Amino acid sequence: MENYANGIVAFPTDLTDHFPNELKAERKLSVSYPSGVYAIGMAGMIFSHQVDSLEFNKVERKLKLNNFQGYKPTDSIFIIVGDTLDYSDKKNGIPIPNFDSYERDFGLNSKYLPDYDKVYVVESKQGKYLEDKNLSSGKNLPEKWKNGFSRGIATNEKENELIYWLCVW
Repeated sequence: MENYANGIVAFPTDLTDHFPNELKAERKLSVSYPSGVYAIGMAGMIFSHQVDSLEFNKVERKLKLNNFQGYKPTDSIFIIVGDTLDYSDKKNGIPIPNFDSYERDFGLNSKYLPDYDKVYVVESKQGKYLEDKNLSSGKNLPEKWKNGFSRGIATNEKENELIYWLCVW
């Protein structure tokens, strides 16, 4: 769990406060530190763990109570940060991370989570949230999303899995 703690402190607290404080068994963890933005087009952290159905339902209920909308992973509203596709004309999209950095095999379209997951975007904002030397070029992104962050939680009810993410570019 040391890698988890190191990932959390690599980013401002207000960007990671949606990640769990109490960890169940780690399922997968992917951390891209701010100094490595140029490698994949974003810095960020993706963490998943399996929880019991009580915990799963509690998190999902909290997301719904806070009026966060659940999207299918392949919803056309998404702008995938770090993707090679050109999203520059997608003015009203919502950025989420390219999940291929998350170390699970989703098959051919590994940038997406499985279709039975729900993606809840907790917050996304435009602007500079990294030091200038670590900012991405914003290649393939709409001008308003040249730099920014996105954070959220994806839920997999089939496996009681919660996937927390933060991406900053």
